[in-house]
Amino acid sequence: MIYSFPSYVPGTAIAVAVLAASIGAVLLRKGKPLNHSLIAFGISALAGGFFAPTLAMDRVVLDDEKLEQTTGFWFAPTVKGFRLADVELITISTARGRKNREYEVWIVKRRNGETRTIDPGDLWEMNGPDIIKRLRGKGIEVRR
Repeated sequence: MIYSFPSYVPGTAIAVAVLAASIGAVLLRKGKPLNHSLIAFGISALAGGFFAPTLAMDRVVLDDEKLEQTTGFWFAPTVKGFRLADVELITISTARGRKNREYEVWIVKRRNGETRTIDPGDLWEMNGPDIIKRLRGKGIEVRR
């Protein structure tokens, strides 16, 4: 199973990029100060060049071998996850980060006794109930 953001999510970033580029062009044509146009073009470049591809490329893959998330900027992706054959138990809990913010963590206990804590990304968390159901269907114990 491959989980990804709905197409409207990166589409929104593309729409922001087009809108900002259009505003920049109008400001430039009307003779407004150059820095206003450059700000609009900069927003367009960020939305269209960084955020849209990043959101379009985010994936969580759950297959017979692994649960793996690819996230981060398109030019420097982060991959996190685990091989299903190595897992003895998964415990879903919460932790506190900087500024005392609470977030979800998956504590993966491996068959060799090692424990690994994974901070799932937004896409993983959004699909958490389905992922848990499928993991349990594969015989992996998941505790909340």
